[in-house]
Amino acid sequence: MPSVQAAVYPNVEAILTFARAVINDQLRNNQGQILTDNASFTLDFLNMAIEECQEYLANNGITTQLIDNAIVSLSATPNLDPSCQIFLGYTGYFDGTNMHTTPVLPSNLINPLRIWQRQTGGAGQFYPMHEAKDGLQSYQPGSIFGSWEWRQGAIYMVGASQANDIRMRYEASFLDLTTNVNFSQQVVTIPQSRRSLGLLVAKYYAISRGSPQVQMVQGWAEEAMNQIINRQVRMDQRTPIRPQGYRSGGGSIDGSLGGSYK
Repeated sequence: MPSVQAAVYPNVEAILTFARAVINDQLRNNQGQILTDNASFTLDFLNMAIEECQEYLANNGITTQLIDNAIVSLSATPNLDPSCQIFLGYTGYFDGTNMHTTPVLPSNLINPLRIWQRQTGGAGQFYPMHEAKDGLQSYQPGSIFGSWEWRQGAIYMVGASQANDIRMRYEASFLDLTTNVNFSQQVVTIPQSRRSLGLLVAKYYAISRGSPQVQMVQGWAEEAMNQIINRQVRMDQRTPIRPQGYRSGGGSIDGSLGGSYK
């Protein structure tokens, strides 16, 4: 997460200040007496809140952290048996015969969304690879990778007889915040999420205190996150699309959908 001020992104201090207001920890000042910046549990609550918010949004179709153009070079496959599969994981690269400690997947990758490929060492264009939906096909490896499959925390492919680069677009996790950051400058790059994150921090605080109001605060937080989802859905639907009517020879159905729509 960048350490810059941005009006659309809440900073950590603003999130925590709102959480203190919710739990009534601002009797003396907005720095609180219990949920302070320096309390050992504060950042744990905040990091859990960010993770929960990201998961909730992702499960409702909103990806908050997109990383594009991540390029990794993979060596040729020495094993050209059609039964051989290679994989790139968090701990290294299996070329079909040997396990290498490098390259590895980006440590913040949650799951890949799209992958492209080109021959290593050139300046050629990347071409899209197709995601296998029901397992990888078995075939004699050629000069390029075929399709890819995401399973068991790794990208699996049929190998290639030459070294190729893969270019990835993926959903990334947020790095855990630490006490080494400036809370007033560090922002969380989920737009308009101060209320959602502050309420989730308050929920975890309530859980730690055995409060009977946990479910109520959870409901408030989900309502706030739903507003983020609704805003994104409205943006995606901002351009109305109407199909042009059809009849033999052109025109429309009874003239009801005639004309040009932009």
